[in-house]
Amino acid sequence: MGAFRDLLSKGGRRPRWLDATDYCGRLLAAGDIPWGDVTRLVDWHRKAQGLLRPDVAVLPLAPMLTAWVAAHPALGEAMSARRRLLYPLKTLLSDEGARDHIRATLAGLRASHAGLPLALVLPAPADFVALAADLAGTEAGEVDAEDADSAAMYMADFLRAFGDSGLDALLLETASAAADAVVAACGPVLNIAGHYRWDVGLRHGGEAVPAGIDFQVAATPAPGVPTGIALAADFWRDGAPPPQGGDFIFAAVPADAQPEAVLARLQALN
Repeated sequence: MGAFRDLLSKGGRRPRWLDATDYCGRLLAAGDIPWGDVTRLVDWHRKAQGLLRPDVAVLPLAPMLTAWVAAHPALGEAMSARRRLLYPLKTLLSDEGARDHIRATLAGLRASHAGLPLALVLPAPADFVALAADLAGTEAGEVDAEDADSAAMYMADFLRAFGDSGLDALLLETASAAADAVVAACGPVLNIAGHYRWDVGLRHGGEAVPAGIDFQVAATPAPGVPTGIALAADFWRDGAPPPQGGDFIFAAVPADAQPEAVLARLQALN
């Protein structure tokens, strides 16, 4: 059991996992998060944690890699150099500059949030193929099961670079409702996570409870796997009561929300 599941086992108030990148980017960085500057990024993250006080320190990988490719056009050109479906992803994840930057950022976050689980949020394999193709300016096409398996191997090799970074958890995100199929493609990622004792979760929109992971983020609680209940949009808009059940709360804070309203709504989760 990793540090995140240790947190869930303590009982008491349901822990809060906040997706507040866009909100805190607007509020604390004037919409320009300093993804490329480790010192400034860690400082921004520390201020965001102090403002909202979540129970998990989270680094979202997709916007960080998006900014990295934008700042390094030669990498984008290299990603689009061949028409093979997985080539953009393979090229992106093997970039040593990006790996070093992420490693340094994780080290800074680990030092700043020593008492909290540290989580990396990243796309599930097929979703990562689509993201890399988009960053390369190419067409991803259809990703079949074999392609997803290969993508997971590239991801595992990439994640191995952060084995000594103090990570505690991975959260894979997918647009697919077929959660079991997504997890089935993640074998290499699950193996590397098990080696480093990272908890692995899946954020999905399906109804089935995926087997083989440590936790999930879904709309409703389910038996058999710790569940983070994803707050619906009306929780922030209409003052709806917080949902019942689940092992933790997953809250995506709207980018345009007003600070007073956000703090009041977070208080309602106590």
